[in-house]
Amino acid sequence: MATTSKAAAAAVLLLLVAAAAVLPASASTLTVFSDKGCAGRTKDVNGCGCFDISGYKGGYHFVFTEGQAAVLYTDSYCHGSSVSLKKETRRCKLHNFKSIYMIC
Repeated sequence: MATTSKAAAAAVLLLLVAAAAVLPASASTLTVFSDKGCAGRTKDVNGCGCFDISGYKGGYHFVFTEGQAAVLYTDSYCHGSSVSLKKETRRCKLHNFKSIYMIC
């Protein structure tokens, strides 16, 4: 029994190490601003999946890291017209995006 537990623990540890090696060290980040001119409250978005940014229309700054692109959408839940972000982008003007999909 002890050998089986040690083997299982070693297998789990190996999987965790392999997963850490595959994931990027730091993901891309989108910072959105509540007021025009990239001012006011901010919200940072990183990770994978669809995120709500509807309360932050005053501009955005996308920091492209480790090849992780993103797509901005004009509707909630990552629907509607879209704009791809594949490089560092800063736009400090009012925009109509309500959600972003961080691609992993």
